Amino acid sequence: MYLDEVDYENAIRVSKQGLQSLRQLELDTGKLLHKYVSFLFSSSAMLINILPRTRTALQVTLATSLVHYFPPKHHKEAKRILDEVLERSKQNTAALMAQAFILQAASSWEEAAETFDQVSSLLSDATTTGLRASEESAWCKCQLGLFEEAIVGLQHVLDTLNDIDDPTLDSDRARCLWRIGKSKLDSDGKLSLQDFWSSCLIVYSIGSNTEAAFTFFITALKKDPEFAPAFTSLGIYYLEHASPPDPIRSSKCFQKAFELDARETVAARRLAEGFANDREWDLVEVVAQRTIDGEGGLNAGLDKSELDATSRYLPTNAWAWKAIGVVKFVS
Repeated sequence: MYLDEVDYENAIRVSKQGLQSLRQLELDTGKLLHKYVSFLFSSSAMLINILPRTRTALQVTLATSLVHYFPPKHHKEAKRILDEVLERSKQNTAALMAQAFILQAASSWEEAAETFDQVSSLLSDATTTGLRASEESAWCKCQLGLFEEAIVGLQHVLDTLNDIDDPTLDSDRARCLWRIGKSKLDSDGKLSLQDFWSSCLIVYSIGSNTEAAFTFFITALKKDPEFAPAFTSLGIYYLEHASPPDPIRSSKCFQKAFELDARETVAARRLAEGFANDREWDLVEVVAQRTIDGEGGLNAGLDKSELDATSRYLPTNAWAWKAIGVVKFVS
């Protein structure tokens, strides 16, 4: 339930408690949980593998929550759990998805794409997980510079989402639209002439890649006005691609992105640098501190009692910690 509601903190807590209860049951009964549990019905004995399935379900819930809770700080712990699950069940799609997200966070784009493709081969695009796997695989290809292939894949996912009459999928549509725009913006000047025309025919014939990207960012926000990455990309567009540049509008976009999501660190850093240039040190501190809180702080969002004794969580955004130091120095 907590995982479905994206309440990763409580999902971690409850799944850890569940695994502790299973271990206690193992100790109390003197039976190993990887053994089968026998139940007698009528005159025949049936072997029902309940406890191992329960352990696997709890482990997958725990690992998935750890993957998405202040990533990548809990990925080492999540990987250890996922390796154990996949050793028992090599085609556990939820575990494979979590593993792929870990690879993606580590910028191991080829391996991540292969793992997402493995999930896609096990699940059709008619399933939510299968469709998300196809989208993430395409996104990995964008990071590898395979822009045409990425845009084709993302457009396929978007078309599938648009064929589903479900307003709750608007956030997914927004993410996909933004990724198409990002792929086009990143590919500007990098596609061959043939690839450029192919991508235009596949998506929409709306001018240059840069202008097309702008249109996709705007369309993404029409689908989900609170999709923060699109505001960050618009901020970059107004500052680096618009003619003439519009720093005021760009700053407003960065502010909106950071207001919506403290994990929009590109927007945060741009804001902090702008405030520092204006010597607005109080504002630099506010942005830096919120960025640190957005990555979970030193304890990665967990209470000290919940932390692994061997865990060491390094800052994800070192610039924010340095900015706090600078503010203290000049104050």
